[in-house]
Amino acid sequence: MTDPVFGEATWTPGSPAVREQWRLDPSVAFLNNGSFGATPRVVLDAVRSIHAEMEAEPVRFFARELPDRIALARTAVAGFLGADEPGLAFVPNATTGVNAVLRSFPWQPGDALLLADQTYNAVKQTALWISRRYGVDLQWAKLPFPLETPDQMVAPWLEAASPRTRLAVVDHVSSPTAMILPVERILSALHDQGIPVLVDGAHAPGLLPLDISALGAEFYVGNLHKWAYAAKGSAILHVCEAWRDRIQPVCISHGYGQGLRAEFDWTGTADLSPWLTAPVGLDFWRRLDRTATDGLAASNHRLVQTGRTLVAKALGTDLPHPDDPALYGPMAAMRWPAPFSGDFRQVFDLNRRLYDDHRIEVPFTAISADSPHIWLRISGQAYNRPAEYERLAEVLKSGWR
Repeated sequence: MTDPVFGEATWTPGSPAVREQWRLDPSVAFLNNGSFGATPRVVLDAVRSIHAEMEAEPVRFFARELPDRIALARTAVAGFLGADEPGLAFVPNATTGVNAVLRSFPWQPGDALLLADQTYNAVKQTALWISRRYGVDLQWAKLPFPLETPDQMVAPWLEAASPRTRLAVVDHVSSPTAMILPVERILSALHDQGIPVLVDGAHAPGLLPLDISALGAEFYVGNLHKWAYAAKGSAILHVCEAWRDRIQPVCISHGYGQGLRAEFDWTGTADLSPWLTAPVGLDFWRRLDRTATDGLAASNHRLVQTGRTLVAKALGTDLPHPDDPALYGPMAAMRWPAPFSGDFRQVFDLNRRLYDDHRIEVPFTAISADSPHIWLRISGQAYNRPAEYERLAEVLKSGWR
C-alpha cells in the first residue's frame, strides 16, 4: 500500500520523498540530529495552526480550551512511551525536568548525589548547584569508553555509591559517547542498595522502545524533539506514584497544591504548541516506522553502522566498541586523533571550522575536562543519505584537522 505522504510503499534513507518532509538546508550534510533534532514539515504546519487559533481568541484558547487539549496530547504521548498517565507531565526540555526533580528532592547536608562522568553537562551543572546550595556531595561513576559489552557499564555505579547516596541520575543514552546504558540492570542494582533513580532519557523517546512504567525508575525525563519528531519545547517528566506529591515545577504558579499535572501544566503564559502537536510528531514517527523496510530504528542504525566505519577509517582510529545494537543505535562516536587539551574551546572550534569550511554539521565532544580524548559523534536519521557520511570521510581523509 502506497503511503499518501511519501508516495511509495517503502522508503530508503535520504530518498527525495522522505527528505522533502524536512526543511533542512540541502547544502549542509546535517549529521547531528542528536543535538536538537529536526522538526518535520507536518509538525511545523500543525504548530502554525495552533498559533492561529491561539491568536484568534487568546482567552478562549488559554482559559477554556487549553487544559483539555493538554490532556489529550498527554494521553497520546503516554501511550507511545508506556507511561502511567497520572504521573506524566509535559516540560519544555529534559533539563527542566531534571531541575524539577533535583530542586524538589529533600536533601540534607552530607547527602550524596550519584552521576556518571558521561552525564550531560547541563545536568552536571545542575548537580553542582545542588551541591553548593544544600551541602550535597557529588559521586561519579566512571563509565568505561571504549568498551566491549554493556555489562561493563553496571559495576561503576555500585563502586561509586555509598550509604550516603540519596539519589542517582542514570543516563539512558550517553550524550558524548552515544552509548545505550543497560538501565534495567543499573536500576535493579541501585534499588537493591535502596537508592532511588532519575533516568535522564533525553535521547530515548523515538530512539528506543520504551515502557517507562515497567522500567520502574522513580523519575524519568525525555525529550520528544530529538527522535520523536515533536517541535522544540516538547519533553516529558514521569514521576512514580510515591513521589508525585513531592515534585514541583521550577516555576510555581496557579496549580500549586493541585497535583503533579496541574502544577506542571500551567506555570504561566507560554507557547505550548510543541506539547499540543507532539501527537502529530508521533504519528509521523509511526508512518516512517511502518513504511521502512525493516523499521525506522533498524534503518537509522544501518546508516550509522556504515558511517562510523567510514569515519573511523578516515581518521585512522579504532572503533571504540563492537557493532552491537545493544550498545548503540542511530548515533555513534569515533575518537579524534588529536588529544584533548582540557579546554572545551578546542572542541567548539573543531565543530565551527568543519561547518565553515565544508558545510558539515557534527558535534565534537569530550567526556570531561580531564579526559584524554575528543570524540566526533554522528547521527543517522531518515533524511540522511549514505553519501553524506562519504562526504565527511573524504574531508577527513584529505587531512582536515
